[in-house]
Amino acid sequence: MSEGGRQRPVEYFATQIEAEIFAADYNKVHHHRSLPDHQTTFMEVYHRWLPAHIADTSPSQSSLDSYRNSFRHLSSLHHEPFAGLRYADYQRVLDGMRKSGLSYSSLKKVRSLISLLEKYAHKTELSNKSYAPLLSIGRNRSVRPHHVFSRQKINRLWCQADAPGVDTVLILLYTGMRCGELLGLQKADVHLRQRYIRITRSKTAAGIRIIPIHHRILPLIEARMAAPGETLIADDAGRPYNYSRYCAVWRSVMQFIRAEGHTTHDCRHTVATLLDNADANETAKRRILGHAGGDVTERVYTHKGLRQLRKCIELLK
Repeated sequence: MSEGGRQRPVEYFATQIEAEIFAADYNKVHHHRSLPDHQTTFMEVYHRWLPAHIADTSPSQSSLDSYRNSFRHLSSLHHEPFAGLRYADYQRVLDGMRKSGLSYSSLKKVRSLISLLEKYAHKTELSNKSYAPLLSIGRNRSVRPHHVFSRQKINRLWCQADAPGVDTVLILLYTGMRCGELLGLQKADVHLRQRYIRITRSKTAAGIRIIPIHHRILPLIEARMAAPGETLIADDAGRPYNYSRYCAVWRSVMQFIRAEGHTTHDCRHTVATLLDNADANETAKRRILGHAGGDVTERVYTHKGLRQLRKCIELLK
């Protein structure tokens, strides 16, 4: 910008794409026109969409990491005009991912990001194309089936409950939380007096829920609440764990109880299986695990109070 015959900077930016977005918006607002020959790129749409999506939905950190990882997979399209992209362009990326041996889940996340960007582009009148529903990602073939923790392994955990990290596995086994939900759980969302946990950020809408605290893990949670840090699960210095750091804790505990081969998600699978074996109320089980209801009646008209949820969770022995 010129001022008194001299140029002065209007704004500073960390990346070129941020500068380009600002320049495009500045021209529209101040000069009522777009930049000459400016075509909004895939990268620009992503960087416009992400802040709006965060403001609207407050996604979890794991969701944000998923968006960024999916965006990296689409790097070959970053500088292409968004409105000019076609089905073949997106499918080529997905086919390349499949040939590289990436999982069905990774492909599904990339397709989901494409869908979100297309909806944003339609809303902002950048494009009215919708190729995401047509994209093929193959069949979901389980790379590794989930395994239920045996009663013997759960008993071993209780026998070693004072060992480092063992309490975190027991909390997962008696709440059905996802590992990411546990690691992100703030102490402010743990209500010891009423004995329940409130999940406020999850990968799904149904994941926003209340989980009663099983009487067996109440002392473990009380001990964690008294330890340093704002999150329930933190190291000795009060620093929260990310997933990669926690994986080291998990592996150590699994080796300690001779249960190598289990993943954190096996805890959820174990809770679901044990509740099912105990003939738990299906709706209460879904509420605790954060699964969407099976039909409209269950989702809209059935309400399970804390007492009913507590009755369900206490079926775990």
